[in-house]
This record gives sequence, structure tokens and C-alpha cells, in this order.
Amino acid sequence: MLQLSSARIFVIFVVMAYINIVGEILECLVFVYLDSTFLTLRRATQNFYVSTLLVAAYLMAVYAYSKLTLNRLISKRIACLMAIPMVSGVVLMLFGNVRYARTPDGMYYNYGPAINHCYFMGFLYIFATLIGIIIYRGRIKKEEFRPIVTGLLVWAALSLFQFFNHGIQVSSIAMMLMSLILFLSMENPREYYEKSIQNVLNRDAFIMMLVEKFSTGKSFFILSVILTGKSNVLTWADRQELRNIQSEIARLAQSYVGTVAYTSGWNTLDFVVSDPRKVEAFMNLVNSFKDTGNMFKTTFSVLEVPKYTNNIDEAIQILDYVSNDYVFSQYIPNLVIDDSVVDKMIFRNSIEDIVRQAVKLKAFDVYYQPILCVADGTFSSAEALVRLRRPQTENYISPEDFIPIAEKCGLIQEIDDLVFEKVCSFISRANLPSYGIKVVEVNLSGNEVVDAQTHDRLRHKMEKYHIPPNFINFEITETSYINNDEVFKENVRKLKDLGSTFSMDDFGSGYSNLLEILKMDYFLVKMDKEFVWNCLDPDKPENMRMLDYTINFLKDFGLHILAEGVETLDQAKLLIDKGVEYLQGFYYSRPISEEAYLEFLKDQKGLFDNGKKENSYE
Repeated sequence: MLQLSSARIFVIFVVMAYINIVGEILECLVFVYLDSTFLTLRRATQNFYVSTLLVAAYLMAVYAYSKLTLNRLISKRIACLMAIPMVSGVVLMLFGNVRYARTPDGMYYNYGPAINHCYFMGFLYIFATLIGIIIYRGRIKKEEFRPIVTGLLVWAALSLFQFFNHGIQVSSIAMMLMSLILFLSMENPREYYEKSIQNVLNRDAFIMMLVEKFSTGKSFFILSVILTGKSNVLTWADRQELRNIQSEIARLAQSYVGTVAYTSGWNTLDFVVSDPRKVEAFMNLVNSFKDTGNMFKTTFSVLEVPKYTNNIDEAIQILDYVSNDYVFSQYIPNLVIDDSVVDKMIFRNSIEDIVRQAVKLKAFDVYYQPILCVADGTFSSAEALVRLRRPQTENYISPEDFIPIAEKCGLIQEIDDLVFEKVCSFISRANLPSYGIKVVEVNLSGNEVVDAQTHDRLRHKMEKYHIPPNFINFEITETSYINNDEVFKENVRKLKDLGSTFSMDDFGSGYSNLLEILKMDYFLVKMDKEFVWNCLDPDKPENMRMLDYTINFLKDFGLHILAEGVETLDQAKLLIDKGVEYLQGFYYSRPISEEAYLEFLKDQKGLFDNGKKENSYE
């Protein structure tokens, strides 16, 4: 059974309907097999039957009201007011005038003021509930509105039939049909359980329960057990192992803490408790739990309500942020969600809003960072970098902040397309080849390269602006793991056939590794700035061996090498001495706007035209 007041009321209604059927059987037995000398017993069974009928009608009215009220809870005052017709009917049955008679066919029936009053109270509950449901149908879902209305109409029709046909009792059938309709359409607990995970209720059940919890205004804790693996891309075996772990944690929680498990996401189990002592007990239980595969890390988080949020929508946002973003950026075994975490979520959501608006308005800027060719000392290539400005300000948002968010929101492909369109337009408008530019490097996200339509989109844009494909070098960024090698290789093959080249970005970090080099024929490998800085760290001279090994290996493999993050002359000289062919970094230029980049190229062209360039790295 769901931990909801409406579910509890429904169960009580079903129990009362069962009791009513038992009462009807007893009444029939007494009237059929005992003569009129058992008048007291007849009256007792009659009172019991009618009373349970009225109680069932009252419970259905309360159940329907619990669905209509916004907070899903019934106040004691409302419940008492709604009980007045029921109580009046029961009292009148106990002390009022009830008469008995037979039909010409010999069937017993009763009549009189008390019976008529009880019929009226029963009709009042049924029709008042029906009218309320119809008037306030906007407050409930269609899948809840239809079965309630259908059940009430069946109940009303059978009750009217019984009222006008003496000796025929079908009200119990009406209640059984009402119970069956609601159970099959709304109150079957199996509909709210995860089909692939034993003992775990789904997200819909979790939200329904939170709506009710928040409406009480009382303090409680939302506990989450978040499982994180090496990546979001899981094999079938990985997912099966994840489900087994979640099922076992749910079982332990039910057995030792007495709390039900919900799931709010693929990697998250949620629990709700009111007792602070259960929070500590459950934390100790989770921390002592060890999965056998050792593939998944476990984070236990606690959100106190209403201390850190008094809004259910915000609570869901916080939980989703923690399980989908926060724990993947920094692993913490035990996390108490406080204002600092909430502030990070608010910042993240604000960035998402800006990204969505920028995609809609095509408001991204493209900056260019010159790249030095060591062989001839020219800046014959540049990297195109996307920039996003905060609305109504001159401040830019770091790509490290908005690119991962864009990927999670499924917007990175649109951003890639917008950037490539602007790059092609700029190359054409500015006539970059006239400045000695031979190649412009454009980032291509992992999500983009596994889209089967990518090749056609990029080709059409190059044709639109008359850009030779060999003028574009695509950098494969690994912020999103490439999980469809066949489509990836096909896109690369088709673009290479046109004349474009490819480079691996951020080598030495993330997913850019030796295995990726073996998968395809890259033209250039860009060593990540963090990797370069670590190798050149004067306090760790032993790291230089890794730089030597990496450069020699890549060259032996026939690859060209670019070093990012060059910020000093000494770094540039050392990297050139080691055999690096291209240099990029703040020492030469920061990423700059289109106008500033053209001025940079004019200045460089002037230096070479006047013969003032003395060496290839200054």
C-alpha cells in the first residue's frame, strides 16, 4: 500500500465494503430462516447493514475529497463535518421508525421514515461527491477523474434501482464495482512499483508522497542513496548489477529502518523519515553496505525539510541536481544538503536558463585563439571557441560551466551547429586565406559526432559559404563519452573524404587516451594544458619523462603535436626543444573577438612583411 492518506482511506473503504457484504448476508439469513419472534435480532442486523452502507458512502466522499484538495490531506474539522449525514442516519436507524413487509413474491423489504432518511443520506453522499468531482475536475488527472465518476454513476444507478424495487438489494454490488474500478485504474500498488527493481516504488509515487508530506508543515528528512559508476553509459550487465544493489538496499531499509524505498532517478533511491534517529541509523546501514562488484560508489545524502526548502518543486530540483550533477563532479560518501549546495543548484539552473535563451536567440559569440606553427613562425591557424555572455552585462560565462550543462540538456548539438555556421560566415566575410590562414580548428562534441546526420549538416554549411573542407580541422572534444563507434567512424570517414582533418582535443585528461588514438586516424593531438603544466612543473622534474615519452610515442605513431596552455617564453622554448610543432596559449594571445583577431593578423602580417620577426617563438 502507498504511504498516502487517499490510499489508506481506499483500503478502509474496501474493508468496510467487505463488512457490509457480511452484514447483508447475516441480515438475509435472519429474515429468511428466523420468524418474526426474532424482531430484535432482525433490527440489529438491519441496523448493522445500513450503518456499514452509510459509513462506506461517507468514506468514498472523503476519498474523493482527498483527491480534490490541493494538499491531499483531510483536516479533522472537514472530516467531522462530512460525517454529520452518516451519524444522523445511524442514529435514526437505532431509534427511528423502521417497518418490515413482504413483496407478492415473498421477498422481505423494509420501509418507514428512518429507512427513507438513510436512503436520502446515502444519495446525498453519492451525488454531492459526483457534483464536486465534476466541478473541480481540473484538480485531478484525467486518469483519476474518469474511474471515480464511472464508479459513482454505477453506484447511484444501482442504489436508485434498489430504492424503487422492494426486496432487491444491489447496493453491495455497487460498492464492489466501485472498489474494483478504482483498484484497477488507480489504487493498484503494483502500478507504482518499479518493474525492474524489487521492493522499490517509482518516481510518481515519490512525488505523490512528498505532496502530502509538505502539506503537513512538519519537519522531515529526505534521504537519498546515490550510486555512481565510471560513466553514465552502462552496459546491460552494469544496469543489472545496479538494480540488484538498489533492491538489496531497499530491502535492508525496510527491514532495519522501517522505511519504504522510492526512486527519483536511474541511480538514486529515496527514503522519507521523520525521526532524526532513523537518519543516523540508515546512514550507518548504507555506509556498512558493500556491493560485491565494486563498480559503483555510494553517496548518502540528507535533505532536511523545511529547513532548506519549503517547496516541493524546489526539493525535486535539489534532489535531481545532487544525483545528476553534484555527485559526478565531486565524490562525497556522506552529504548533508545545505545552503551551499542549494546555491550551486540555483547557479546551475540560472546557467541552463541562459543557455536555452541563447540557443533560441542564436546569441553565442565565437572567439579565436591564434596557434603558432613552429616550423615557419607564423600564426597560420586558429581555434574557434564558443563564448556565452550573461544578459545585460559584459561578463562571460566560462565554457567549463555552460558546456556540460548544455550536454545534459541535449543542447550541445544546436550550439555546435550555431558555432560552425558563424565560423564559416566569418571565414568567408573576412577572407581569412588572404591573411595567410590555412586552417581554422572547430570543436565537435562527442554528442555531435555520433549523430548520423552530422556529416550532411557540416557539408551543407561549408558549401553555403564556399569554404574548402581542407580549411577546417575538427577537434573531437571528449566532455561527452563517445558510445557509438560505428556512426562516429562513418562521420569521420565522410568528412575526411571531403578533405577535412581531425584532431584529438585535451589529450592527457578525461576520455582522451591512447585507446581513442587507436580507434581512428587523427592528424593532430592537442596536449591538455593541465597535462603540459604538470609535466613542466619545476618542483617535479621527474614528470619531464612523461612529456618526453608522450611526444616520442605520438611522433612515432605519425601524429602532429600541439601544446596548449603556453604562458611563458621558457615554456615555449622547452616545448619547441622537445619537438612540439604547434603552440597555443596566453603567451601568444588570449581568445579574442573577430575584430580583434583580424587586427592581430594584420599586425603579424606587417611584422613579417617588414622582416622584423626574429625567431619562431617570440
